[in-house]
Amino acid sequence: MLRQLLIIALMVGPSPGALSAAQPEPNRRPLPAQTGPAARNGKPTPDALADLNKGFRDAYARSRAEVLASSGPVIVVEGDELVLLNSSKRSVAKVIPETYHSLKAVAHVPLAIYVMLAPATDGEINKQCRTALRSYKELIIPAANALKDRGLSDSTLKRQQEILTGSNQFLERVLESGKISQAELVVFTRRMAPLVLANATESARAQLDGLHKQMQAWKSALTTDEWKALHVVIMGSAAPRRGNVAVQYFSRLLGEKGEGERIIYAEALFDESRAVNLLGTRLLDVKIGSAFFGDRHRMDRDLLADTAEALLKNMPFDP
Repeated sequence: MLRQLLIIALMVGPSPGALSAAQPEPNRRPLPAQTGPAARNGKPTPDALADLNKGFRDAYARSRAEVLASSGPVIVVEGDELVLLNSSKRSVAKVIPETYHSLKAVAHVPLAIYVMLAPATDGEINKQCRTALRSYKELIIPAANALKDRGLSDSTLKRQQEILTGSNQFLERVLESGKISQAELVVFTRRMAPLVLANATESARAQLDGLHKQMQAWKSALTTDEWKALHVVIMGSAAPRRGNVAVQYFSRLLGEKGEGERIIYAEALFDESRAVNLLGTRLLDVKIGSAFFGDRHRMDRDLLADTAEALLKNMPFDP
């Protein structure tokens, strides 16, 4: 919206000199009377400015598509997969192994127990909570048995059994007593924390190894110019954005400081076309920022940000 207001104002807003002129400027033809659906009986309809704004949006979408078409190869990180978009070719490779998901599922068990019990500390556990705890407890033993066929090393498998056994025994005590204190819950979570972090370490290694193996293969297939023009779009949710593993990996791979012109985090855009469009928006905004303000990154923040900051300093607020 703010981007649209800026462009419209700059495109159609008259200069101070034009506002004060009594006569039309020489050799300037007046704008023709409005015709078509936006006019009625020779007069503009209330939607005339909306039509003008729609014209901007259409022009922006076309320009974004053209910028994307000439931007070079794009890597899209989509869950377990990497997608390489290069010209009209789309290549897909799975880079996250099943081990990653096994370790994540087990690490979530203590977290699930915590979120179910946290509201019930220092009091009797109500019937609804007890039912939920029993149902979840019934899932633990089958999951522990399923781990034997997941190709885990002996040490990794032992750690998973320790997490699941400890969690199961803790739930048995809680269900038997019918209550839980905050102190008891903290003892459980602190005992589980090193095991959960060990799973996280192994998961990160598996993810990075998968990313690196595939990217080295694709790098060898790209020309030097294509590699220099490569952009990365990472689709993900809000919570893991800070310190995201894929952002860290591609920052190191491409020699970037993090998110920026070459590495885009498409937060909550779990659709490939929308995520890639975000890259196009960023690339086009760099051009807009440079053209209008001499600042490639000016459109990265709210167009009204600077003015709002100055106005807020002098705006009265109740103490």
